[in-house]
Amino acid sequence: MDRICAIIPAYNEEPRIARVVVAAVPHCGAVLVVDDGSADDTSGVAARAGARVIIHEMNRGKGRALETGLAWARENGFLAAVTLDADGQHDPEEIPRFEACFESTGADIVVGTRMP
Repeated sequence: MDRICAIIPAYNEEPRIARVVVAAVPHCGAVLVVDDGSADDTSGVAARAGARVIIHEMNRGKGRALETGLAWARENGFLAAVTLDADGQHDPEEIPRFEACFESTGADIVVGTRMP
């Protein structure tokens, strides 16, 4: 668990980000929110909820936010990262399932689906 971080790219998610961060914190060594140029208080709410925050001063897109988060994870010694959407559509309670799959298979990437 301490070797895995959660990366949450976020843009104007002030009303929803705290719930996602709080739910992810128990399952990860760190939760990183990459605030991608939000005009609201996404970064402040995320930090108060327990996330580390990197701010893009202007919106650069989800892909760039993920690049920033993955680079941070690598630079900070994390073995793996899981990405979550800031609006809550991905359930952080599923993180242990990804960790178990990662550790049991040795896979370089584990992809989940919301479909049954």
